[in-house]
Amino acid sequence: MRPTAKSAPSTPPPAEPQRALFTAAWRDPWTWAGGVLLCAVVFGTHAADLGNGFVYDDQYNIVENPDYRGLGLPQLRWMFTTFLMGHYQPLSWVTLGLDYVLWGENPRGYHLTNLILHVANAVIVYLLALALLGARPASNLPRPYRPGWNVHIAALIATLLFAVHPLRVESVAWVTERRDVLSSFFLLLTVLFYLHAHGGATATRRTGWVALALVVYALSLLSRALGVTFPAVLLLLDWYPLRRIGGRPGGWTGRTLWRVCAEKIPFGLLALIFVFVAPLAARSSGATSTLTDHTLPERAAQACYGLVFYLWKTVAPFGLSPLYEFPPRMLLLSAKYMVPAILVLLAIVAGLRWGRRWPWVTAVALLHAVLLGPVLGFLQAGPQEVADRYSYQPAIGWAILAGSGLLWLWQRPRYRRLALACVGVSILTFPGLAVLTWRQSLVWQNSVSLWEQAVRATPSMTTHQNLGAAYGRVGRLPDAIAQYRAALSIYPFNKPSLNGIAKALTDTGQLEEAAQYWERVLQSSPDNARAHLLFANVQRARGKPDQAVRQYTEALHLDPPLTDARLGLAGLLAEGGKLDEATAECQKVLAVEPDHPDAHYILGNILSQQRRFAEAVAEYRRALAVKPNFPEAGANLGVALEWLGQREEAVQAYRTVLAHYPDQLVPRYNLAAALSKLGRPDEAVAEYRELLKRHPNHDAARRALDALLAPTSRGS
Repeated sequence: MRPTAKSAPSTPPPAEPQRALFTAAWRDPWTWAGGVLLCAVVFGTHAADLGNGFVYDDQYNIVENPDYRGLGLPQLRWMFTTFLMGHYQPLSWVTLGLDYVLWGENPRGYHLTNLILHVANAVIVYLLALALLGARPASNLPRPYRPGWNVHIAALIATLLFAVHPLRVESVAWVTERRDVLSSFFLLLTVLFYLHAHGGATATRRTGWVALALVVYALSLLSRALGVTFPAVLLLLDWYPLRRIGGRPGGWTGRTLWRVCAEKIPFGLLALIFVFVAPLAARSSGATSTLTDHTLPERAAQACYGLVFYLWKTVAPFGLSPLYEFPPRMLLLSAKYMVPAILVLLAIVAGLRWGRRWPWVTAVALLHAVLLGPVLGFLQAGPQEVADRYSYQPAIGWAILAGSGLLWLWQRPRYRRLALACVGVSILTFPGLAVLTWRQSLVWQNSVSLWEQAVRATPSMTTHQNLGAAYGRVGRLPDAIAQYRAALSIYPFNKPSLNGIAKALTDTGQLEEAAQYWERVLQSSPDNARAHLLFANVQRARGKPDQAVRQYTEALHLDPPLTDARLGLAGLLAEGGKLDEATAECQKVLAVEPDHPDAHYILGNILSQQRRFAEAVAEYRRALAVKPNFPEAGANLGVALEWLGQREEAVQAYRTVLAHYPDQLVPRYNLAAALSKLGRPDEAVAEYRELLKRHPNHDAARRALDALLAPTSRGS
């Protein structure tokens, strides 16, 4: 009796044939030719970075940071213990210290190192693409095996899609993101060595390749902790394309699964260490968000938005910005968050339904999610909702998938014309991508160009504030004020913008409005000693000495070593005739800083008021010995010398000032008067004329000149 179909034993699905990866690409001449072309194109596309300066967080990490400068024991100790700006990245600091040894503070050298690392990453991606796209059934491999030129072209196109894309610019052009290109370099090597171990190596060499992968993985984590999810990436590779698990009966159970997972234990232990270290570093900077500030539904919405954002920007790399700041309020039911959430949900459903049928797409999609996991917002740190630099590693999988699709079309004769059309489109696309990448590199040239692009692409409180600060540093104060006003219109209590606009208004002489903003600054930050000092200077300039004294006193109460506040108070007390109190304040400064030029200058002024001119001369000379280009001290030295009857020395003092500051009015007028008193009328006339040439409305100089030119003044 024949069994019915219903009672027949089920037949297990056939096992997929074992496939060997093309891990010996370096032996193929085509690889070398493609590699040389790749290096030239990638380097040339990003070469504009070499003319860029230090921008954004480079100001704190590089320009104002003396601790990384060098590779001595103190620097290395700092590098391996610091959490500066919320990151633990000792190996990245080592490379920056090496840059300092080689280049000093020249930004070109730092950018060159970033670019070299990116080119190296592109080469490794090319080798990975060759290994994956050149895979063949192990039983059918000739010895030696070399894939055709079509594999090399597909791999080259895949690599260029990754390496010359505008989204790569932030990671390459920003020196602070050394951690990104360096950690990616070691992660890519980890994958390459792992594929060597399980994609074709003999059993005797497999352990060595895995051990080497573990070492470079540790180096990646020491460069940046973003690779903490990488053990999951290796498991994905075991599923596809290696098919060590899930590809044949028993692949998800028993010894096979245990053996594969046990191999990941060392990788997991390394990752676990940095899973604890990275949040500690982030919390040390105060950049992390609590669940009250950023709720779980908001984090989930941010994660869905991020998963879609990076794919969309890969397809349409326009309107890129250094900062995509969180909106003041996340509207979870808005299209911005609902559409990505629906797309992610549909992707999950499709993966569950057809994932095993299309493992290449499923593997790349899961790789995208796993690599982005640490930066999707579940452990939010910083004001950014998304960031271009986070696309660096996830983009590699999609690029290789595109190359794989092109190769798949070419290997099927009926689709070959379509494959040729795709190659043509790629050839036309790459110049466009290269131009966009070049232009995006120029955006990172300096802080002004960077934040102007940010304001155009993603206007927000912080982008307006940062552009205002950039304008302020280059002296464009009216533009800075406009940007600070824009930032405050979004959030009126933003402290950096309040401080920035108050300072800019002060520097442009708009003292009444500046005073109003300094009051707002101190309302929000009453313990800001520096703000009290600057407000005191404004009140002094407004002719309100009592209010200025109060502000100077409060600044010193908050920060007793604040020298500028003590000297400001001393000067104000001297102007008010409180000479003993002013002298005491100067002496306090000189007790700590014996050569402080401003303290000696103010003390000289006090002594002059007390008609102790010989002592005043000594103080002015001490000030000038420390600070030779000190026009006020030089001019007052001349006056004191005149009171002592030493007019020749006074003339020399005035001339010294005018040699460096020819537009100074007081020393030139005093010089002309001293020359006249010395009986040198021709020189006096010349000085008065020079003064009137520069200051035509100086009535006293004109009267003195007329008197000198009158016939009686010449004795005729």
